[in-house]
Amino acid sequence: MMIPVIMGKPLHLWLGLLLFLLIVFQILVAKRIIPIPFRWHRIMGYVILLVAMIHGSMAIGLYWGIFRL
Repeated sequence: MMIPVIMGKPLHLWLGLLLFLLIVFQILVAKRIIPIPFRWHRIMGYVILLVAMIHGSMAIGLYWGIFRL
């Protein structure tokens, strides 16, 4: 299987950047710098978990040779 390349960079790199931004957002919400309801804080936690699992499985797949660029 091939990992798509978007704007010259592989998809797992973009997912890593998205994951970093989601984690920073989650920290800002937890510190109450960005006030949103707790319900959204919990939903964002699940989104972070899902993106991290996809990002990690792509990276492991590339390392083991399951995926290629």
